[in-house]
Order: sequence, then structure tokens, then C-alpha cells
Amino acid sequence: MPVFSCGGMRYQHSWSDVPFSEVPAAVQKNLEATVARAVDLGINHIETARGYGSSEIQLGQVLPHFPRESLIVQTKVAPDPSPETFYRTFEKSLANLQMEWVDLLSLHGINNEETWEQCIRPGGCIDQARKIQREGRARFIGFSTHGAPSLILKAVQSGEFDYLNLHW
Repeated sequence: MPVFSCGGMRYQHSWSDVPFSEVPAAVQKNLEATVARAVDLGINHIETARGYGSSEIQLGQVLPHFPRESLIVQTKVAPDPSPETFYRTFEKSLANLQMEWVDLLSLHGINNEETWEQCIRPGGCIDQARKIQREGRARFIGFSTHGAPSLILKAVQSGEFDYLNLHW
């Protein structure tokens, strides 16, 4: 992993899902220039999340123009009480990104016991994430968190994750 990432949380047009046709051309040009400059500088980790509104759909217009092997693409999907909803949400992410697979899939926001349980319970979201991995649609499964150190340690020590994404 590189030290620096090109994160998609703040350069999107909207915090809500919107059709690409509603993204102003100037906003999209800014996103395209940001990603291109990051890649030119050697920043090849492109990070986004299903919860970042129009970020994925906007990146889906840009990322296919780069050689796939030159990028480390990460998206994040929040745990859900319904593991099937988690799975379908990931499918929407891939469609938005116009990709067949991502390098990194994070369970987004394991911040408390409730999201931890949604993730780890038998048949829960981690099982769906591993299914996605077996299907070849995500190379590595991790989690992101703003949680307490005790929760982070519990998740790390579970052995269920390939990586973690700490938010400073």
C-alpha cells in the first residue's frame, strides 16, 4: 500500500446518489483532474465508498481509462442487518465504478458493537464479503473504523480481515 491515497469522500458532486447526467461538467472535470494528477504523482490507491454519494458513479467515468493493473481501487460498504442487502450494495458499487472487481473491499464503519455484530455473526456481512472474494470480485477484505481501540483490537484479533483502514 502506498503512504498516500486519493480519497473520494470530498470531491464528489453530491452526498446523495444522483444520475451522472446531473453532475455538473465542471465538477466532473475537477474530479478527473484530481485523479489524473494523483496518478501522475504515483498515488495509485483510489478510495471511495458506497456512502459517499455520487463519488463511485463519477469515478466510474474515470477509472476505466487507466490501465487496471496500475491502480489499487478500494470501496467500502457499510454492514447491514441484512447480509443480502450488503451483497447487493456491493454489486451496485461495482456497477457504479464500471469495474469487474476491486482490490480492496472494506466493511465501512465498524464503529460500535451493533455494526460489529452485523459483520461477524454467523451468516453476517463478513460471510458475504468472503463470498464476494471467492467470486473474484474483491481481492482483499478489510474494515474501516472510527471505533474505540478495544473494538479495533477485537476486529483485528478475530482473524477475519486482511487489512484495516483507520481514520485519523
